[in-house]
Amino acid sequence: MAASTFKVIVVGGGPVGLVAAHALTKAGIDFTLLERRPHVVIDAGSNLVLTPVGIPALGQLNLRAPLDAVSSPLGRIDRMDHEGNDLGDVQLFSMMKELIGIAPRVISRHDLTRVLYDTLPSEAQKKIFGNKKLSDITSTPTGVIATCADGTSYEGSLVVGTDGAHSLVRDIMRKLALQNGPSEQVNAEHPFLTTYRCLWLRFQRPANVPEGVTCETHGPGLATQLFTGEDSAVAAIYETMEKPTTERPRYTRADQDALIERWGHIPIIAGEGKLTLREAYNSRQESGLVSLEEGVAEHWSWNGRVVLAGDSAHKFTPSTGAGCNHGILDIAALVQQLNAICSKAPNASPSREAIDSALQAYQEKRRNTIVAECDRSSKATAAATWQNGVFKFVDKYVMPRNAVTRFFIGQAAKGAARNPSPNFNFGSSEVQLGKKEAWTASPVMVRAH
Repeated sequence: MAASTFKVIVVGGGPVGLVAAHALTKAGIDFTLLERRPHVVIDAGSNLVLTPVGIPALGQLNLRAPLDAVSSPLGRIDRMDHEGNDLGDVQLFSMMKELIGIAPRVISRHDLTRVLYDTLPSEAQKKIFGNKKLSDITSTPTGVIATCADGTSYEGSLVVGTDGAHSLVRDIMRKLALQNGPSEQVNAEHPFLTTYRCLWLRFQRPANVPEGVTCETHGPGLATQLFTGEDSAVAAIYETMEKPTTERPRYTRADQDALIERWGHIPIIAGEGKLTLREAYNSRQESGLVSLEEGVAEHWSWNGRVVLAGDSAHKFTPSTGAGCNHGILDIAALVQQLNAICSKAPNASPSREAIDSALQAYQEKRRNTIVAECDRSSKATAAATWQNGVFKFVDKYVMPRNAVTRFFIGQAAKGAARNPSPNFNFGSSEVQLGKKEAWTASPVMVRAH
Protein backbone atom coordinates (compact mmCIF):
# COMPACT_ATOMS: atom_id res chain seq x y z
CA MET A 1 0.00 0.00 0.00
CA ALA A 2 1.28 3.47 -0.90
CA ALA A 3 2.23 5.95 1.79
CA SER A 4 -0.71 8.01 3.02
CA THR A 5 1.41 11.17 3.33
CA PHE A 6 2.92 10.97 -0.16
CA LYS A 7 1.06 13.09 -2.70
CA VAL A 8 1.59 13.70 -6.41
CA ILE A 9 0.56 16.89 -8.22
CA VAL A 10 -0.13 16.08 -11.87
CA VAL A 11 0.02 19.13 -14.14
CA GLY A 12 -1.80 18.57 -17.43
CA GLY A 13 -5.11 16.79 -17.91
CA GLY A 14 -4.68 15.39 -21.40
CA PRO A 15 -4.73 11.64 -22.11
CA VAL A 16 -1.37 10.99 -20.42
CA GLY A 17 -2.33 13.01 -17.35
CA LEU A 18 -5.64 11.17 -17.06
CA VAL A 19 -3.86 7.83 -17.37
CA ALA A 20 -1.67 9.02 -14.51
CA ALA A 21 -4.83 9.61 -12.46
CA HIS A 22 -5.92 6.02 -13.15
CA ALA A 23 -2.51 4.58 -12.32
CA LEU A 24 -2.09 6.56 -9.10
CA THR A 25 -5.60 5.58 -8.03
CA LYS A 26 -4.83 1.90 -8.67
CA ALA A 27 -1.57 2.20 -6.70
CA GLY A 28 -3.30 3.94 -3.80
CA ILE A 29 -1.20 7.09 -4.17
CA ASP A 30 -2.92 10.39 -3.40
CA PHE A 31 -2.88 13.02 -6.14
CA THR A 32 -4.24 16.32 -7.40
CA LEU A 33 -4.54 17.00 -11.14
CA LEU A 34 -4.40 20.57 -12.44
CA GLU A 35 -5.64 21.38 -15.96
CA ARG A 36 -5.46 24.82 -17.57
CA ARG A 37 -8.65 24.28 -19.62
CA PRO A 38 -12.07 24.47 -17.95
CA HIS A 39 -12.43 20.68 -18.12
CA VAL A 40 -10.27 17.70 -19.02
CA VAL A 41 -12.85 16.40 -21.51
CA ILE A 42 -12.31 18.46 -24.64
CA ASP A 43 -13.88 18.55 -28.08
CA ALA A 44 -10.80 19.83 -29.87
CA GLY A 45 -7.65 18.56 -31.47
CA SER A 46 -6.78 15.87 -33.94
CA ASN A 47 -7.62 12.19 -33.51
CA LEU A 48 -5.18 9.78 -31.90
CA VAL A 49 -4.17 6.22 -32.72
CA LEU A 50 -3.97 3.62 -29.97
CA THR A 51 -1.41 1.00 -30.98
CA PRO A 52 -0.43 -2.48 -29.73
CA VAL A 53 2.07 -0.60 -27.58
CA GLY A 54 -0.57 1.20 -25.52
CA ILE A 55 -3.68 -0.98 -25.84
CA PRO A 56 -2.54 -3.86 -23.57
CA ALA A 57 -1.43 -1.39 -20.90
CA LEU A 58 -4.81 0.34 -21.01
CA GLY A 59 -6.41 -3.08 -20.65
CA GLN A 60 -4.61 -3.50 -17.33
CA LEU A 61 -6.54 -0.43 -16.15
CA ASN A 62 -9.83 -2.04 -17.31
CA LEU A 63 -10.13 0.54 -20.08
CA ARG A 64 -9.98 -1.65 -23.17
CA ALA A 65 -13.70 -2.41 -23.51
CA PRO A 66 -14.95 1.19 -23.08
CA LEU A 67 -12.27 2.46 -25.47
CA ASP A 68 -13.05 -0.22 -28.07
CA ALA A 69 -16.68 0.96 -28.00
CA VAL A 70 -15.75 4.47 -29.20
CA SER A 71 -12.82 3.71 -31.52
CA SER A 72 -12.40 2.08 -34.92
CA PRO A 73 -9.85 -0.57 -35.91
CA LEU A 74 -7.44 0.25 -38.72
CA GLY A 75 -6.70 -2.13 -41.58
CA ARG A 76 -4.90 -1.77 -44.89
CA ILE A 77 -2.94 1.42 -45.62
CA ASP A 78 -3.69 2.64 -49.16
CA ARG A 79 -0.85 4.79 -50.53
CA MET A 80 -0.44 7.07 -53.53
CA ASP A 81 1.86 9.83 -54.76
CA HIS A 82 1.02 13.49 -55.32
CA GLU A 83 -0.47 12.70 -58.75
CA GLY A 84 -2.70 9.96 -57.36
CA ASN A 85 -0.57 7.10 -58.70
CA ASP A 86 -0.77 3.92 -56.64
CA LEU A 87 2.31 3.30 -54.46
CA GLY A 88 1.11 -0.08 -53.25
CA ASP A 89 -0.77 -0.79 -50.06
CA VAL A 90 0.84 -1.74 -46.76
CA GLN A 91 -0.77 -4.49 -44.68
CA LEU A 92 0.90 -3.55 -41.40
CA PHE A 93 -2.26 -3.04 -39.34
CA SER A 94 -4.09 -6.10 -40.69
CA MET A 95 -0.97 -8.24 -40.16
CA MET A 96 -0.78 -7.04 -36.57
CA LYS A 97 -4.35 -8.25 -36.11
CA GLU A 98 -3.56 -11.56 -37.80
CA LEU A 99 -0.28 -12.26 -36.03
CA ILE A 100 -0.69 -10.75 -32.58
CA GLY A 101 -4.42 -10.27 -32.15
CA ILE A 102 -4.40 -6.47 -31.83
CA ALA A 103 -5.00 -3.89 -34.54
CA PRO A 104 -4.35 -0.18 -33.98
CA ARG A 105 -7.49 1.85 -33.35
CA VAL A 106 -8.29 5.46 -34.18
CA ILE A 107 -10.14 7.52 -31.57
CA SER A 108 -11.11 11.17 -31.21
CA ARG A 109 -9.40 13.16 -28.48
CA HIS A 110 -12.86 13.94 -27.09
CA ASP A 111 -13.86 10.28 -26.78
CA LEU A 112 -10.50 9.29 -25.33
CA THR A 113 -10.53 11.98 -22.64
CA ARG A 114 -14.22 11.34 -21.91
CA VAL A 115 -13.67 7.62 -21.33
CA LEU A 116 -10.55 8.23 -19.26
CA TYR A 117 -12.42 10.71 -17.06
CA ASP A 118 -15.76 8.91 -16.81
CA THR A 119 -14.17 5.61 -15.75
CA LEU A 120 -12.33 7.17 -12.81
CA PRO A 121 -13.92 6.57 -9.40
CA SER A 122 -15.93 9.55 -8.17
CA GLU A 123 -13.40 10.23 -5.41
CA ALA A 124 -10.62 10.44 -8.01
CA GLN A 125 -12.69 12.79 -10.18
CA LYS A 126 -12.96 15.15 -7.22
CA LYS A 127 -9.16 15.51 -7.28
CA ILE A 128 -9.20 17.01 -10.80
CA PHE A 129 -9.41 20.80 -11.12
CA GLY A 130 -9.96 22.85 -14.27
CA ASN A 131 -9.01 26.47 -15.02
CA LYS A 132 -5.72 25.88 -13.19
CA LYS A 133 -2.88 27.29 -15.27
CA LEU A 134 0.45 26.64 -13.59
CA SER A 135 2.54 29.71 -12.83
CA ASP A 136 5.32 28.42 -10.55
CA ILE A 137 6.70 25.50 -8.57
CA THR A 138 8.43 26.02 -5.23
CA SER A 139 10.64 23.36 -3.68
CA THR A 140 10.43 23.11 0.12
CA PRO A 141 12.30 20.94 2.65
CA THR A 142 9.33 18.56 2.73
CA GLY A 143 7.95 18.73 -0.80
CA VAL A 144 6.67 21.11 -3.45
CA ILE A 145 4.09 23.85 -3.85
CA ALA A 146 2.44 24.33 -7.24
CA THR A 147 1.05 27.84 -7.68
CA CYS A 148 -1.58 28.65 -10.30
CA ALA A 149 -2.31 31.85 -12.20
CA ASP A 150 -5.53 32.37 -10.23
CA GLY A 151 -3.55 32.59 -6.99
CA THR A 152 -4.40 29.15 -5.65
CA SER A 153 -1.65 26.78 -4.58
CA TYR A 154 -1.36 23.05 -3.98
CA GLU A 155 1.12 21.21 -1.79
CA GLY A 156 2.52 17.77 -2.48
CA SER A 157 5.60 15.59 -2.53
CA LEU A 158 6.23 15.58 -6.30
CA VAL A 159 5.08 17.42 -9.44
CA VAL A 160 4.52 15.25 -12.52
CA GLY A 161 4.50 17.28 -15.74
CA THR A 162 2.18 15.83 -18.37
CA ASP A 163 1.54 19.22 -19.95
CA GLY A 164 2.77 18.55 -23.47
CA ALA A 165 5.55 19.60 -25.81
CA HIS A 166 5.38 23.25 -24.69
CA SER A 167 5.58 22.22 -21.05
CA LEU A 168 5.54 24.90 -18.36
CA VAL A 169 6.65 22.24 -15.90
CA ARG A 170 9.76 21.58 -18.01
CA ASP A 171 10.51 25.32 -18.19
CA ILE A 172 10.13 25.75 -14.44
CA MET A 173 12.20 22.61 -13.79
CA ARG A 174 15.00 24.18 -15.82
CA LYS A 175 14.71 27.41 -13.83
CA LEU A 176 14.93 25.50 -10.55
CA ALA A 177 18.02 23.64 -11.76
CA LEU A 178 19.72 26.90 -12.78
CA GLN A 179 18.88 28.51 -9.43
CA ASN A 180 20.34 25.55 -7.58
CA GLY A 181 23.85 26.21 -8.87
CA PRO A 182 26.10 25.76 -11.89
CA SER A 183 26.72 22.07 -11.15
CA GLU A 184 23.06 21.19 -11.68
CA GLN A 185 22.08 19.15 -14.72
CA VAL A 186 20.11 21.54 -16.92
CA ASN A 187 18.08 20.90 -20.07
CA ALA A 188 18.48 23.08 -23.12
CA GLU A 189 16.03 25.98 -23.17
CA HIS A 190 14.53 24.61 -26.39
CA PRO A 191 15.19 20.85 -26.32
CA PHE A 192 13.14 19.96 -29.41
CA LEU A 193 13.83 20.58 -33.11
CA THR A 194 11.05 21.29 -35.60
CA THR A 195 11.51 20.16 -39.20
CA TYR A 196 7.85 19.80 -40.21
CA ARG A 197 4.58 21.59 -39.65
CA CYS A 198 1.23 19.79 -39.59
CA LEU A 199 -2.19 20.92 -40.76
CA TRP A 200 -4.86 18.69 -39.26
CA LEU A 201 -8.54 18.80 -40.09
CA ARG A 202 -11.69 16.92 -39.19
CA PHE A 203 -14.58 16.59 -41.62
CA GLN A 204 -17.64 14.42 -42.21
CA ARG A 205 -16.72 10.97 -43.47
CA PRO A 206 -17.68 10.79 -47.17
CA ALA A 207 -20.60 8.41 -47.68
CA ASN A 208 -18.69 6.37 -50.27
CA VAL A 209 -15.66 5.86 -48.00
CA PRO A 210 -16.10 3.13 -45.36
CA GLU A 211 -15.15 3.33 -41.70
CA GLY A 212 -11.64 2.17 -40.80
CA VAL A 213 -9.94 3.32 -44.00
CA THR A 214 -6.35 4.56 -43.87
CA CYS A 215 -5.09 6.57 -46.86
CA GLU A 216 -1.67 8.14 -47.26
CA THR A 217 -0.23 10.44 -49.92
CA HIS A 218 3.56 10.59 -50.21
CA GLY A 219 5.89 12.80 -52.19
CA PRO A 220 8.60 15.46 -52.04
CA GLY A 221 8.04 17.99 -49.27
CA LEU A 222 4.57 16.84 -48.19
CA ALA A 223 2.79 13.73 -46.94
CA THR A 224 -0.75 13.14 -45.74
CA GLN A 225 -2.41 10.59 -43.47
CA LEU A 226 -6.16 10.10 -43.36
CA PHE A 227 -8.19 7.92 -40.99
CA THR A 228 -11.94 7.39 -41.21
CA GLY A 229 -14.06 6.72 -38.15
CA GLU A 230 -17.75 5.96 -37.71
CA ASP A 231 -18.95 9.47 -38.51
CA SER A 232 -15.92 11.63 -39.22
CA ALA A 233 -12.58 11.55 -40.99
CA VAL A 234 -9.36 13.16 -39.81
CA ALA A 235 -6.47 14.13 -42.07
CA ALA A 236 -2.96 15.18 -41.08
CA ILE A 237 -0.79 16.99 -43.62
CA TYR A 238 2.95 17.05 -42.93
CA GLU A 239 4.88 19.79 -44.73
CA THR A 240 8.65 20.16 -44.66
CA MET A 241 9.59 23.59 -43.30
CA GLU A 242 11.97 25.95 -45.06
CA LYS A 243 14.61 25.16 -42.44
CA PRO A 244 14.59 23.38 -39.07
CA THR A 245 14.13 25.54 -35.98
CA THR A 246 14.10 25.23 -32.21
CA GLU A 247 11.77 28.22 -31.92
CA ARG A 248 7.99 27.84 -31.68
CA PRO A 249 6.26 29.45 -34.66
CA ARG A 250 2.76 30.83 -34.11
CA TYR A 251 0.31 30.05 -36.90
CA THR A 252 -2.89 31.80 -37.92
CA ARG A 253 -5.87 30.99 -40.12
CA ALA A 254 -4.05 32.81 -42.93
CA ASP A 255 -1.18 30.31 -42.61
CA GLN A 256 -3.63 27.44 -43.00
CA ASP A 257 -5.10 29.05 -46.11
CA ALA A 258 -1.61 29.59 -47.54
CA LEU A 259 -0.75 25.91 -47.11
CA ILE A 260 -3.92 24.99 -49.00
CA GLU A 261 -2.91 27.35 -51.79
CA ARG A 262 0.38 25.47 -52.07
CA TRP A 263 -0.96 21.95 -51.79
CA GLY A 264 -4.74 21.98 -52.21
CA HIS A 265 -4.58 19.95 -55.43
CA ILE A 266 -3.03 16.93 -53.66
CA PRO A 267 -5.39 13.91 -53.45
CA ILE A 268 -5.93 12.53 -49.95
CA ILE A 269 -8.40 9.80 -50.99
CA ALA A 270 -7.95 7.96 -54.27
CA GLY A 271 -10.24 5.87 -56.44
CA GLU A 272 -14.02 6.13 -56.55
CA GLY A 273 -14.19 8.42 -53.52
CA LYS A 274 -11.40 10.70 -54.71
CA LEU A 275 -11.03 13.77 -52.53
CA THR A 276 -8.47 16.56 -52.72
CA LEU A 277 -6.96 18.39 -49.79
CA ARG A 278 -8.74 21.59 -50.81
CA GLU A 279 -12.12 19.84 -50.90
CA ALA A 280 -11.56 18.36 -47.46
CA TYR A 281 -10.41 21.73 -46.09
CA ASN A 282 -13.45 23.51 -47.50
CA SER A 283 -15.77 21.01 -45.77
CA ARG A 284 -13.86 20.89 -42.49
CA GLN A 285 -15.55 20.94 -39.11
CA GLU A 286 -12.35 21.84 -37.31
CA SER A 287 -8.71 22.44 -38.23
CA GLY A 288 -5.39 23.60 -36.84
CA LEU A 289 -1.79 24.20 -37.89
CA VAL A 290 0.97 23.19 -35.49
CA SER A 291 4.70 22.58 -35.38
CA LEU A 292 5.90 18.98 -35.19
CA GLU A 293 8.65 19.06 -32.61
CA GLU A 294 11.08 16.15 -32.32
CA GLY A 295 13.55 15.23 -29.65
CA VAL A 296 14.21 13.81 -26.20
CA ALA A 297 15.00 16.01 -23.21
CA GLU A 298 18.30 15.09 -21.60
CA HIS A 299 16.99 15.29 -18.04
CA TRP A 300 13.49 14.14 -17.08
CA SER A 301 13.52 15.07 -13.41
CA TRP A 302 15.01 17.45 -10.87
CA ASN A 303 16.03 16.84 -7.27
CA GLY A 304 13.26 14.37 -6.43
CA ARG A 305 10.65 17.13 -6.72
CA VAL A 306 9.73 17.44 -10.41
CA VAL A 307 9.47 14.83 -13.18
CA LEU A 308 8.34 14.84 -16.82
CA ALA A 309 6.33 12.26 -18.77
CA GLY A 310 4.96 11.97 -22.29
CA ASP A 311 5.41 14.91 -24.67
CA SER A 312 6.87 17.01 -21.85
CA ALA A 313 9.91 14.72 -21.86
CA HIS A 314 10.03 13.62 -25.49
CA LYS A 315 8.27 14.49 -28.73
CA PHE A 316 7.87 12.38 -31.88
CA THR A 317 6.44 13.16 -35.28
CA PRO A 318 2.96 11.58 -35.48
CA SER A 319 3.70 9.29 -38.44
CA THR A 320 3.86 6.12 -36.34
CA GLY A 321 1.20 7.15 -33.81
CA ALA A 322 3.72 6.52 -31.05
CA GLY A 323 3.51 9.66 -28.90
CA CYS A 324 0.45 9.07 -26.72
CA ASN A 325 1.14 5.33 -26.47
CA HIS A 326 4.64 5.86 -25.16
CA GLY A 327 3.33 8.50 -22.78
CA ILE A 328 1.07 5.79 -21.35
CA LEU A 329 4.07 3.52 -20.81
CA ASP A 330 5.98 6.41 -19.22
CA ILE A 331 3.25 6.60 -16.61
CA ALA A 332 3.37 2.84 -16.04
CA ALA A 333 7.14 2.96 -15.49
CA LEU A 334 6.94 6.04 -13.27
CA VAL A 335 4.12 4.83 -11.04
CA GLN A 336 5.81 1.43 -10.71
CA GLN A 337 8.82 3.22 -9.22
CA LEU A 338 6.71 5.44 -6.97
CA ASN A 339 4.62 2.51 -5.77
CA ALA A 340 7.80 0.60 -4.88
CA ILE A 341 9.27 3.35 -2.70
CA CYS A 342 5.92 4.12 -1.07
CA SER A 343 5.47 0.46 -0.17
CA LYS A 344 8.76 0.62 1.74
CA ALA A 345 7.49 3.53 3.85
CA PRO A 346 3.86 2.63 4.62
CA ASN A 347 3.41 5.22 7.37
CA ALA A 348 5.47 8.14 6.04
CA SER A 349 6.44 9.89 2.85
CA PRO A 350 9.61 8.58 1.18
CA SER A 351 12.66 10.80 1.52
CA ARG A 352 13.63 13.21 -1.23
CA GLU A 353 16.67 11.04 -1.92
CA ALA A 354 14.50 7.95 -2.34
CA ILE A 355 12.17 9.81 -4.69
CA ASP A 356 15.10 11.12 -6.69
CA SER A 357 16.52 7.60 -7.08
CA ALA A 358 13.11 6.36 -8.24
CA LEU A 359 12.87 9.13 -10.83
CA GLN A 360 16.34 8.34 -12.14
CA ALA A 361 15.39 4.66 -12.42
CA TYR A 362 12.25 5.64 -14.33
CA GLN A 363 14.26 7.60 -16.90
CA GLU A 364 16.84 4.83 -17.20
CA LYS A 365 14.06 2.31 -17.86
CA ARG A 366 12.50 4.39 -20.63
CA ARG A 367 15.18 6.51 -22.28
CA ASN A 368 16.79 4.06 -24.71
CA THR A 369 13.42 2.93 -26.01
CA ILE A 370 12.25 6.51 -26.38
CA VAL A 371 15.37 7.61 -28.27
CA ALA A 372 14.96 4.69 -30.68
CA GLU A 373 11.26 5.38 -31.18
CA CYS A 374 11.89 9.08 -31.80
CA ASP A 375 14.38 8.15 -34.51
CA ARG A 376 11.95 5.61 -35.98
CA SER A 377 9.15 8.17 -36.18
CA SER A 378 11.47 10.76 -37.72
CA LYS A 379 12.56 8.32 -40.42
CA ALA A 380 8.95 7.41 -41.15
CA THR A 381 8.09 11.07 -41.80
CA ALA A 382 11.27 11.56 -43.84
CA ALA A 383 10.41 8.53 -45.97
CA ALA A 384 6.85 9.71 -46.58
CA THR A 385 8.07 13.18 -47.62
CA TRP A 386 10.88 11.74 -49.78
CA GLN A 387 13.61 13.75 -48.07
CA ASN A 388 16.26 12.08 -50.23
CA GLY A 389 16.66 9.41 -52.88
CA VAL A 390 17.17 6.58 -50.41
CA PHE A 391 13.99 7.40 -48.48
CA LYS A 392 12.07 7.67 -51.76
CA PHE A 393 13.32 4.29 -52.97
CA VAL A 394 12.50 2.55 -49.69
CA ASP A 395 9.06 4.15 -49.53
CA LYS A 396 8.13 3.28 -53.12
CA TYR A 397 9.67 -0.14 -53.61
CA VAL A 398 10.45 -1.74 -50.23
CA MET A 399 7.65 -0.87 -47.82
CA PRO A 400 4.76 -2.28 -49.93
CA ARG A 401 6.24 -5.79 -49.72
CA ASN A 402 4.38 -8.01 -47.24
CA ALA A 403 7.59 -9.86 -46.42
CA VAL A 404 9.10 -6.60 -45.18
CA THR A 405 6.09 -5.95 -42.96
CA ARG A 406 6.29 -9.44 -41.49
CA PHE A 407 10.00 -8.92 -40.88
CA PHE A 408 9.38 -5.75 -38.88
CA ILE A 409 6.71 -7.46 -36.78
CA GLY A 410 9.13 -10.32 -36.17
CA GLN A 411 11.84 -7.89 -35.08
CA ALA A 412 9.39 -6.36 -32.62
CA ALA A 413 8.68 -9.82 -31.22
CA LYS A 414 12.39 -10.37 -30.63
CA GLY A 415 12.60 -7.03 -28.87
CA ALA A 416 9.78 -8.11 -26.56
CA ALA A 417 11.80 -11.03 -25.30
CA ARG A 418 14.71 -8.75 -24.46
CA ASN A 419 12.87 -5.77 -23.04
CA PRO A 420 9.45 -6.29 -21.42
CA SER A 421 7.54 -3.05 -21.20
CA PRO A 422 6.42 -1.37 -17.97
CA ASN A 423 2.90 -2.20 -16.89
CA PHE A 424 0.11 -1.25 -14.51
CA ASN A 425 0.12 -4.59 -12.67
CA PHE A 426 2.04 -3.13 -9.76
CA GLY A 427 4.33 -5.66 -8.16
CA SER A 428 4.78 -7.51 -11.46
CA SER A 429 7.78 -6.94 -13.71
CA GLU A 430 6.18 -7.94 -17.01
CA VAL A 431 3.02 -7.26 -18.95
CA GLN A 432 0.63 -10.18 -18.51
CA LEU A 433 -0.55 -11.02 -22.03
CA GLY A 434 -1.85 -13.98 -23.93
CA LYS A 435 0.60 -15.98 -26.05
CA LYS A 436 -0.48 -14.28 -29.29
CA GLU A 437 0.05 -10.82 -27.79
CA ALA A 438 3.36 -11.55 -26.09
CA TRP A 439 5.42 -9.32 -28.37
CA THR A 440 3.58 -6.22 -27.18
CA ALA A 441 5.43 -6.50 -23.91
CA SER A 442 8.00 -4.51 -25.86
CA PRO A 443 7.39 -0.78 -26.32
CA VAL A 444 9.07 -1.02 -29.75
CA MET A 445 6.69 0.02 -32.54
CA VAL A 446 7.08 -0.83 -36.20
CA ARG A 447 7.04 2.12 -38.60
CA ALA A 448 3.72 2.76 -40.29
CA HIS A 449 5.38 3.42 -43.66
